[in-house]
Amino acid sequence: MPKPERSRDKVSPFLYHRTSFIAYGADPRFSYCLYVPDEVRQICVYVHGTYRDAAMYRDQLTDFAVRNQALLVCPLFPAGLIDPQDVENYKLLLYRGIRFDQILLGMVDEICKRYAVHFERFMLGGFSGGAQFAHRFAYFHADRLTALSLAAPGRVTLLDESLDWWSGTGDAEQLFGRAIDIPALRALPIQLLVGENDAANITIAKGDPWWVPGADRAGANRRERLDSLHRQYQRIGCDAQLEAVANCGHDWHPLRDATIRFFEVSSVLD
Repeated sequence: MPKPERSRDKVSPFLYHRTSFIAYGADPRFSYCLYVPDEVRQICVYVHGTYRDAAMYRDQLTDFAVRNQALLVCPLFPAGLIDPQDVENYKLLLYRGIRFDQILLGMVDEICKRYAVHFERFMLGGFSGGAQFAHRFAYFHADRLTALSLAAPGRVTLLDESLDWWSGTGDAEQLFGRAIDIPALRALPIQLLVGENDAANITIAKGDPWWVPGADRAGANRRERLDSLHRQYQRIGCDAQLEAVANCGHDWHPLRDATIRFFEVSSVLD
């Protein structure tokens, strides 16, 4: 009898280990690059910042992926969608009818089908604009996550129903069609990382396209805003750890080792 066809026999060898960017089948405006180990036992997603250097994060996290048999997914959410001047789109999850949280979930489903693996949950992290996306994604999809790493987000969404989206969550259920899952957040290991010197003033003036009521309630810089988020997460019973990395400004590379340590502690491997 012929041997049953293995899933790897159906996939190009160029789509294993370090891949090129691959168009997302349901909407080819979006793509992702991967590191695919020979044996996959978990999935980790890491989201780029405004400069969209997705392949850099993939390459910097490849050693973690190899050691932990993690299929590493780094999505690319391109600038200039609809508005050629736009560089922010994905950070708030919702942009001109595009639901970036659903785009990411669709990518993960597509990748699982391609490699014949099945994981309901995955690790998620992001730097700067990627951390903006990641913490907002977790508000609605914490049940899909095994760990959440937030590195130096600029604009944060507080769990404050007196403020509307994006500074708070007052109208979030109306906008996204689902309630924020506080019990799932409480069960989720959360890392909050920031550089000790990441203290540039990033307040938002009234009249700025990003301004909303409460835009600066969390603080004037990334350190203050992450402190506010940490206090709030602790207040509702989340397992959230805050770390300020010495001799570091707004730069991911000095945060890399702490990110990997957190992911390895959160790994599903025995």
